[in-house]
Amino acid sequence: MVKTLIIGKGLSSFVRSLGREVRELLWRAVEDPDSLLSPEGVPLLERLIDINVLIDSITYRDPPLWIDQPPPERDLELGIGKHAAWHTPLHREAVRRALQGM
Repeated sequence: MVKTLIIGKGLSSFVRSLGREVRELLWRAVEDPDSLLSPEGVPLLERLIDINVLIDSITYRDPPLWIDQPPPERDLELGIGKHAAWHTPLHREAVRRALQGM
């Protein structure tokens, strides 16, 4: 499934198109997606949203709005930050493997 995401999203060519500093920023985002919420990270954040692997519009986590438990405010193991999150842990892993392939 991870290979399918890498191919389907064009992640290998996407990562190769990035400069060294932006790739380093992407490595940090793999560990904590909120690290993209900085002036230098916003362009990369927008590109990741465009290729549909990351979101920055996390809905309200107020307990009365949820039937069950609200999603965690942060769960870096799953790739969930307070303000940004990978679509799924598989999307994060696909980006990680594309970076490792450099």
